Amino acid sequence: MIGSYELAVIGAGPAGMKAAITASQDGVRTVVIDSFLQPGGQYFMQAPVEYKPLGQTQTEKTGKELIQQFSSSPLTIFKGTLTWGIFKEENEEEWLIALFGDSETKFIRSKNIVLATGAYDTPIAFPGWTLPGVITCGAALILLKSHRIAPGTRAIVTGTGPLILSVSAHLLEAGVNVLAICESNTILPKGIGHAPTMLSHMHRLKEGAKYMNVILKNKAPYKTGWSINRAEGNDHVEKAFISKVDKKGIPFLASQVEHQVDLVVSGYSLTPNTGLARMIGCEMDYQADRGGWVPSRNEKMQSSISGIFIVGDGAGIGGAENAEIEGQIAGNEIALRTGHINLKTGQERFQELQPRLRNQKRFGKLYGDLFTPKPGLISLANDDTILCRCEEVTLGEVKKAVAMGAKTIGEVKMITRSGMGNCQGRMCEHSITGAIVKALSAELATFKTVGFNSIRPPLHPLPVNFLAEVQKELDVTE
Repeated sequence: MIGSYELAVIGAGPAGMKAAITASQDGVRTVVIDSFLQPGGQYFMQAPVEYKPLGQTQTEKTGKELIQQFSSSPLTIFKGTLTWGIFKEENEEEWLIALFGDSETKFIRSKNIVLATGAYDTPIAFPGWTLPGVITCGAALILLKSHRIAPGTRAIVTGTGPLILSVSAHLLEAGVNVLAICESNTILPKGIGHAPTMLSHMHRLKEGAKYMNVILKNKAPYKTGWSINRAEGNDHVEKAFISKVDKKGIPFLASQVEHQVDLVVSGYSLTPNTGLARMIGCEMDYQADRGGWVPSRNEKMQSSISGIFIVGDGAGIGGAENAEIEGQIAGNEIALRTGHINLKTGQERFQELQPRLRNQKRFGKLYGDLFTPKPGLISLANDDTILCRCEEVTLGEVKKAVAMGAKTIGEVKMITRSGMGNCQGRMCEHSITGAIVKALSAELATFKTVGFNSIRPPLHPLPVNFLAEVQKELDVTE
């Protein structure tokens, strides 16, 4: 069964929901595909209906209102469904979107696509990072907020960005003893220059102050310019070693402090989830302060490919409010392109959103300036440290590949198989790129010249029998 729509939105976080609401309420025949069972994405993640929260934060209230608006809009939604491929057939104006989920619908056709795929924690490899009990900030928040499970009893939180404050506060409120919160970047005095921007985002200041209040109340040490440098344990993490790092992120081992732990939470900012954009050949550009490789877009959020719009953190880290505005701009533009609104209405709406968008872009610049992971963090790994978990490729093997003449991530991939596992490089690309740059030296290579992993369908691991069924269905429809 193949459904046909004027717009397909992939992702039901803040950006995807807003794009779908805007377009569908203008009459655009819209479908939304999301891998989660409930809309909201990571940022507006909803607790299971079985839980009855005692109170509600402002973020939860805002998310609930947006989700209600989304749920009441005239659109179709496929929940718990993976998008594993997007294809452009010859002589066809529509895109063919391949799905995997409980629905009988295996494909969707649409002339317009909004990619609202969000972002994920940037993994940084260090000795012991593959031990059970070492998890990302995103994983910790899913366990704490969605499942109401405390993932440990004695924890170290390490990384950079506001997310480590949020996860630390949630851990403390769940009864976890947080022994140290290590912010690898030094916020002051650089942050003083961004004071005017922060004052125009008072609600964010209040949210951060709330988390800091929990941290201070529980006397959890908050250290700037510090990072984990290794973890140890047998079947589970048992020790974490933290130390100061310099301006490049290289550790001062003389400052090392040891902690007995059963949990390490790691979150070195966020990386845009650009798998689908890469798969279909969207033009990409490396911008470290926006999370790494990001798609090129015009002012209406359209990528280098006509009909493909990319919004939210999947197009560069900027936060939930920026994501909503970008989603609204894309939804408005698609309503105009499909003839559901006229040019005058479309232009007026676009202009109305510009002041808010500029304000959010200023915040995005602040975020990138203060919380971009330092390139020297690759120095945390040693030659035996696994960088690619899927294929068990170590730093030493990457260095050998470079010594053999490899200068790009694609060439290292051909020699070592790094990035060829289930995650297609999502978990290792940042560390392997950093390793190549370090091995070649900054004079010979940068993150941009090393390039990015190519992505091919299926984007996610799928059962072989499912792919066989899909092929039969395509043979019938042709």
